[in-house]
Amino acid sequence: MNKILLPLTAVALCFTAQQAMAATATASTPANARAKIIAPLTVTASTTDELNFGTMLAGERTVTVSPAGVRSATPDKALLVEDNTEKAGKFTVTNSGSAVTGKISLPTSATVSNETKTLDVKNFTSSPAANTDVSFGASTEISVGASLEVKADATEGSYTGTYNITINY
Repeated sequence: MNKILLPLTAVALCFTAQQAMAATATASTPANARAKIIAPLTVTASTTDELNFGTMLAGERTVTVSPAGVRSATPDKALLVEDNTEKAGKFTVTNSGSAVTGKISLPTSATVSNETKTLDVKNFTSSPAANTDVSFGASTEISVGASLEVKADATEGSYTGTYNITINY
């Protein structure tokens, strides 16, 4: 009987030693977590400085206004300086917190129309340039230009439309 007990005692001691080796120690300490909340940027279109291609003769052509407000056309003899209304569109980006870095995203196209016809507005450009990192402080102005594609069958009248810019931050 002693011979059976001795091997069983040895096996029991092996299991106890393995359990003691498998035990782990744990420790913990508190760590800080932080967050800062800022107000979202606001983008406001100017009501006095709207993108305006000015007055031109009917006929197929492209009229461009740069972000600096400089107008050109192909063919250039089609432009009239009747009322000097051509100008770049202006937007103000306002931030109530610290400076935020973001990118300006412009539309690929828009339209303007009168009661019967629609014209395409394309090739939007801006200053500061679109898709570059811009630091938006308390107030940042963006100027926008584009090209108006006048169709050969465009009718006389005033054409209006809208477009959106987006600030990705």
